[in-house]
Amino acid sequence: MQGTQQTDLMPKHSWSTALFVLLLVAGCFGMAQNIGQDQQAPSPEQDQPDASGQQPLTLAEQVIRDVLAALQRGIEEHSPAQVLAIFDDRETPDYAQLRDQIRAFFSQYEAVRFRYKVLQVTSERDYGFAIAEIDMAATPADETQLAVQRTTQMRFQMKLGAKGWKLVGFKPSDFFAQ
Repeated sequence: MQGTQQTDLMPKHSWSTALFVLLLVAGCFGMAQNIGQDQQAPSPEQDQPDASGQQPLTLAEQVIRDVLAALQRGIEEHSPAQVLAIFDDRETPDYAQLRDQIRAFFSQYEAVRFRYKVLQVTSERDYGFAIAEIDMAATPADETQLAVQRTTQMRFQMKLGAKGWKLVGFKPSDFFAQ
């Protein structure tokens, strides 16, 4: 019998991408179960398909699109401007301090992996709240420093504006300053 050689069907970086996509999809399915229990009854416009025949986005899908996916992209792409763009600078208390924390964070860390799992999303009028499990791993720019791994449950407060949901606060508010 000949010896068999096992080969990877995907390069290593593709495996991590595939794993991320799998976790994101699994999180969305789990999220739908949690949201259905806590969300208010959908408004009539949420039940009706739009002109293209597609259902409008649910509150959870809107929050992921407008806030969490954008936050993840901005952090992993090392873009303070992109991260700060998801905040309502007029409604966020201590926005200048937050801006300074984000800039300091990016100057301290080179590569950052940021993952989230939505646990709950609720809204009341133009305000919404999301609770997500956050997992972040960051490689310091200074090679003498140790890598950082943080996992926490984060609560996001949002406001609905003309361009979708914007963050107006989150707890723990010192997550990027630790």
